[in-house]
Amino acid sequence: MPHYFCTAVMMPSVLRYNRPATEAAQQSIAAALGAPGRDAGEAFAAFIAELGLPRRLADVGVGEDRFELIGRNAMLSIFTRANPQPIREPADVVKILKLAA
Repeated sequence: MPHYFCTAVMMPSVLRYNRPATEAAQQSIAAALGAPGRDAGEAFAAFIAELGLPRRLADVGVGEDRFELIGRNAMLSIFTRANPQPIREPADVVKILKLAA
């Protein structure tokens, strides 16, 4: 899937997953999106909806049957290991994917 679709689909779920580790930053994100005091994941999802971009993994052809493979592959990335809210195993990635399903 193109990166801009990946960001549109995954960012609200990534924000929700990372909220415990990034609460202050997420308040700034919500404010920047014109939704001060709202959940940053919800604010970003509303922004994506306004743009008419896909909002769920199914909208871009990614089914739950791919989640385990994606989770295993994601563990190979340095970016996964640098996530603010720790991602320790493929199941953690699958949790995020299920939020975006």
